[in-house]
Amino acid sequence: MEDRLNRVVEYFAFTGLPDELRDLDHEHHHLLKSVDPITDVTVIVRGQGEMLPKGYHCIETTPTGYPADLNHGSIRSPQIYLCYRRGRDKPPLADIGVLFEGKERVLEGCEVVHTTPHGRPAHINGKSTVGGQRTYITFRRASESGAHNTLAVTDICVIFTNKGEKPPHAFCRIDKNLNKGVVGSDVYLCYKKSITKSRSLTYKAAILSRYPKHDYEHFPLPEQVPIFCLPAGATIECWPAKSQHPLPIFSTFVLTDATAQKVYGAAVTFHEVYPREKLTVQQSEELGLLDESNPLRTLYTVHTTKCICLLSHWPFFDAFKKFLKFLYSLSISGPHPIPIERQITHFMNDVPFPSPQRPRILVQLERDSIILCQPQHTPLPLSGASYTSLLRNLGPENCMTLLLLTLMEYKIVLHSLRPALLTEVAEAISTIIFPLHWQCPYIPICPLECADVLSAPVPFILGIDSRFFQLYDPPSDVTCIDLDTNMISVTEDRKPISWKLLPKKPARVLRTSLEHIFNQLVGFSYADNVSMSDFAGELAPFDHDFSKRKRQIALDMGIQEAFLHFMASLMKGYRSFLQPITSEPTEGSMDTTSLFDLSAFLRSCDKSYFKFYSAFTKTQMFIRFLEERSFVSSKDAGLAFFDLCTEKVDSEGGDGSAVRLIEPDDSASSEHTVFVTPPAPVGDHKYSYTCFPKLDPELLCQRPNSSPLSTRPPKSFRPNSPVSRRTKHEYRSSQKLSKKHANSPVLWAKCLLGHCYSLWFINLPAYVNACHSKHRALRTAYDILVTIQSKQLQSLDEVCYRVLMQLCGLYGHPVLAVKVLFEMKKCGITPNAITYGHYNKAVLENKWPTNRTTGDILWNRLRNVIFGVAQFKRGTKRNRFAGGSSGSEADVSYRMSNESIPDSAKTEFVSDLINFDPLQEEKTKQGVNHTRGTMSNNPIADTAPPLPPPLRETEVDDSGTHSDPGWCTIP
Repeated sequence: MEDRLNRVVEYFAFTGLPDELRDLDHEHHHLLKSVDPITDVTVIVRGQGEMLPKGYHCIETTPTGYPADLNHGSIRSPQIYLCYRRGRDKPPLADIGVLFEGKERVLEGCEVVHTTPHGRPAHINGKSTVGGQRTYITFRRASESGAHNTLAVTDICVIFTNKGEKPPHAFCRIDKNLNKGVVGSDVYLCYKKSITKSRSLTYKAAILSRYPKHDYEHFPLPEQVPIFCLPAGATIECWPAKSQHPLPIFSTFVLTDATAQKVYGAAVTFHEVYPREKLTVQQSEELGLLDESNPLRTLYTVHTTKCICLLSHWPFFDAFKKFLKFLYSLSISGPHPIPIERQITHFMNDVPFPSPQRPRILVQLERDSIILCQPQHTPLPLSGASYTSLLRNLGPENCMTLLLLTLMEYKIVLHSLRPALLTEVAEAISTIIFPLHWQCPYIPICPLECADVLSAPVPFILGIDSRFFQLYDPPSDVTCIDLDTNMISVTEDRKPISWKLLPKKPARVLRTSLEHIFNQLVGFSYADNVSMSDFAGELAPFDHDFSKRKRQIALDMGIQEAFLHFMASLMKGYRSFLQPITSEPTEGSMDTTSLFDLSAFLRSCDKSYFKFYSAFTKTQMFIRFLEERSFVSSKDAGLAFFDLCTEKVDSEGGDGSAVRLIEPDDSASSEHTVFVTPPAPVGDHKYSYTCFPKLDPELLCQRPNSSPLSTRPPKSFRPNSPVSRRTKHEYRSSQKLSKKHANSPVLWAKCLLGHCYSLWFINLPAYVNACHSKHRALRTAYDILVTIQSKQLQSLDEVCYRVLMQLCGLYGHPVLAVKVLFEMKKCGITPNAITYGHYNKAVLENKWPTNRTTGDILWNRLRNVIFGVAQFKRGTKRNRFAGGSSGSEADVSYRMSNESIPDSAKTEFVSDLINFDPLQEEKTKQGVNHTRGTMSNNPIADTAPPLPPPLRETEVDDSGTHSDPGWCTIP
């Protein structure tokens, strides 16, 4: 486990087409067959009898059935329709647009449709008045020598916005109204882009080689790596030899290991030449290489897709991208003094993990360098999210709508033609809902083999290639977010959802913060978020890279803090409705209905948004949050931090927009940078490659080298250990309190006394472990808590109560843990998530004293009842004597029997009657003579009226046994 946290990279994998080809399932195979792109566009004037040209398709209607006349509703303008042609005989259209003549100039590389196929003017609004503005359709064609997988226009449509029409799914609208007349509809042109591919064959991918060769004990190499490296499968493709070689494409993905920890994958996909002699006759026919009607078939080249990948528990995506790019460049160049295998082992074994003492690691390559920065130490969950990518691609309002969809657990599908963007945005979506955690299927990049998840009956967050929707419409209950066009699409049979359904005040603060950060993003340009593949350009100085990285981290932190403020405002005050377990647990003690007063919480919320809160509290995320908040969880530190955020937001009053929730991390403030030099050459041999090689075992170091710079994380305590330390917030609060009281002698003395008690409680586990009587030691600690409160000394830190609660659970004293909780509340301290979880664990997992009464206690109760009745009769007799009547024989006999009983026994019996506790059965079971219980085992019974002073001092402890009152001294 420690080695895993100390490694920058876990595995290297090289995937591609295996020797034994395996076809994809038939239902997934045809998903990759893209439609032909659009190569030509024109208009025809139907009002003047023009007919559709051969090979063209006319857009007859809008998506809702209106005639797609570009002059729809105009009185004097003729009917004009848009037509297009598909094919692969010429380069496709890369862009399409609208030109307002006289107001705009034609962009470089663009062409204008001036005439129709029949020679008439092709401007819209042909009957406009003299001097009227003319409108033309423009387009830009892709380069003839461009790569075969470039973006091209694949579909066009016309919409009327005044009729309530919106762009269809995955379409982008050109914000220029084609109808410039006084009357008529608002006509807009929409288009859709996709990656155009030539003919291809798709097979299942496999791992060709890997490092290390054997799996780690705690983290074996996942079997799903090939399908996530190549989500569309390993392909065999052919394209004209004059076409440019496609650039490598960087992508990322997220997996989950056996311990529910996230594993981050970074991959670079590229094409390599595939020998024609390996093709079968059937494969050649499917690729069109045997088509005699195509005279250029001999000029086509055959290629296959391959992928190199790094797996890690840390999302160092930028560093991994540079290293994989470096490895790919080695495979297409040479000669090199250092083989690829040695570069891989050097990066995986010899590069240290960033530490607080060395927060920056600079890895030198041949002509480049890689920067590794220490991850931010915040209570927020670690992720590979890019909040700037989320905000830049969706905008403030769509980000808020996406937040609402996530909180309501909708079925969400993210799609884009940029695979790396899918993971960044999906990770951001899963973390903006902190402290909630997504409980349903989560696949940032969904391979074709997993496309059936779209039909699952449960909520999910999926990322998928936009080309999937060229042949398939999304299911009716799925909400699609197009990251390329900034569109959120909901099917027609579902009611549209808007961010305005969120509570007004928190939503207003969130929107203001996002708009402010979005305005800052407009001036920044990060090539990693804009381009689909970024393998060009020279390396800037590393100081510039560090400064750019810091600026991006600051923007990401600001966006994350804005969403955190919203969640804290949304759930503030929820701790008041948590219901701790204060009695012996039953079957329903762990139900959320017993752990949380839901009805009271809903009554405390804004009545205008009762419907939202009611749906929100029924989600799986909220129910799981209550369970994690009520019991010990691995997320306790984050939940305690969120409790602090709710306190800050609640204490501000108003909107609380000035509250700073995330404090800057000072652990990485050091400017110390470690330089890692390149590996030494292996002899005088030079290495050249024509393709990426399968790794040579003789050049690989199978055992990772122990670097002198590597640092191991400190050993953690055992999961069930009672040792507890202060949280970062408790540590900082203690420092602030000390600085505040340092100038006052009285307050400073009390502060020092409180620190002394805190130190004593922090070391309490060792004291209890050394004591022979564990209960006596725990009782000593509890008495100290009571004494401090009674003498009005300085309030103790929460860690004191937490340690005592943990020890009560460890040594089986749940009743004492309940008393500690009540004492904590008397001091005005609300337990945070860590303390609350250990308390419930102590009272839930330990055996409580039985409530069944024994025969001796029953006889004592009967005897007390008899003496009580006798006392009432005695009072009645006295009244009779006072009235002059003589006592009866029964009264005389009663007085004689009563006088024969010692007073000490009477006091004992009456005390047992008033202060009876069913937990005292343990005294009888252990054979101890019960005299008088001076302390109740029920915390609630401690408020009972005081009894007369006893004749004999005996103390009964919480386990039901007697103890000597003089065994300890209160400090």
